[in-house]
Amino acid sequence: MQGDEAAAERGRGATPGRSRGERALAEGLASAKAGNWEAAAEAFRLAASLEPRSAEVCFRLGWALWHQAEEIKPTLTDLSVGYLAHLAGFDAVARQRSGRFSAHKRRLRDAVHALRDALQRDPAHARARYYLARALRDLGYREEALTEARRAAELDPSDGEMAALVRDTHGDAGSVSQPAPPTEEQAGRMGWADVVLSPRVKRELRQVQLMLEQPDLARELGVEPPTGILLKGPPGTGKTTIARVLANEARCRFIATSPAEINQMYVGESEKRVRDLFVKARAAAPAIIFIDEIDALLPIRQGGVAVHYDKVVNQFLQEMDGMTPNHRVLVLGATNRPDMLDPAVRRGGRLSREIEVPLPDASGRRALLGLFTRKVNLAPEVDLDALAVRTDGYSGADLRAAVNEAGLQALIRLADAEAGPQALPKTLAPDDFDAALRNLEESAEADG
Repeated sequence: MQGDEAAAERGRGATPGRSRGERALAEGLASAKAGNWEAAAEAFRLAASLEPRSAEVCFRLGWALWHQAEEIKPTLTDLSVGYLAHLAGFDAVARQRSGRFSAHKRRLRDAVHALRDALQRDPAHARARYYLARALRDLGYREEALTEARRAAELDPSDGEMAALVRDTHGDAGSVSQPAPPTEEQAGRMGWADVVLSPRVKRELRQVQLMLEQPDLARELGVEPPTGILLKGPPGTGKTTIARVLANEARCRFIATSPAEINQMYVGESEKRVRDLFVKARAAAPAIIFIDEIDALLPIRQGGVAVHYDKVVNQFLQEMDGMTPNHRVLVLGATNRPDMLDPAVRRGGRLSREIEVPLPDASGRRALLGLFTRKVNLAPEVDLDALAVRTDGYSGADLRAAVNEAGLQALIRLADAEAGPQALPKTLAPDDFDAALRNLEESAEADG
């Protein structure tokens, strides 16, 4: 659009008196003018981390990401070649073509998120609605795209491109369309009612939630919001679910990663991924960075042959409490081996707050069984209280697996019934749970 090109032209000259955020924005506009959309997106990401409340910066990031997606947009030739390569057994070629489609969709989804952030800050931003409509249309969400295109045209009726987009999108909307991708608020389906926690753990997590939601109130009370939390406990106790619920309840962007995604074989690549992770979170604040098995990412530094891992730890510590502020960004780590973590990670200003998530007691197991069977047809003879007593030492994941295994046992029982499955009640019986627990115990003994 002409307004975007003019802004890019103005951004070519950056005056020394500008702030870091303004300089990053100017660098992004200059890169956009030169057609280097990858560099433009990186500059706008940095600007968004420095100026998180700026609608224009969020718009520019989404604008650059959309243009990036256009550059790698697959063609019909890509589709044909990939399909034929798959049929012919040329897996490398098929994967290459498939990767192009995935990268294109990923850029578009990132653009949608950035443009929605811009509209949260400035609902009257016509160009943000225009590019949001284009990104949604390219993703196949035609009804949502038409709505946004109409709003853009209403905000700026003099722009012919916006009116043309309405006409083009209206012609597409009659075809089959997917539901629109959920906003952050719509995605938050899980709440505290969907997890079973001890009152102490739930209270500690609620405190963190309130500090994320109302940081200004916390500071007025003299409370400094935590920069990081460590969830520790045995496997299967729901640490990942807790992290997602906290993000949903606090209305935060949830950014999950793992050591396997960050640790790379090339020199400097792992540190760059840590740096990019925090840049992305700062641009999307309020955000929660969740790292499962964090002990594998940030082990005790030893030097020598382990210097590669030491550099990753150093970079992570620098990002957590370095010169760039992490405004409303919380790092949430999960581990069942806290003793393996580097001690510097657990000191004040980093993962300073630790919350233990233990195995459920009898009352907790009873509540979890009730939660997992609320949509299950149980026979009247099934005694969940007795099952809770029998499953001493089971984690939440184990209990979910037991309920699922009981369902499979019922499926086999009904399918093999001589009178046919229609002659028996379609419920889970006590015998199904007995068989399920026996199978799980035998599997545990074989693994042990």
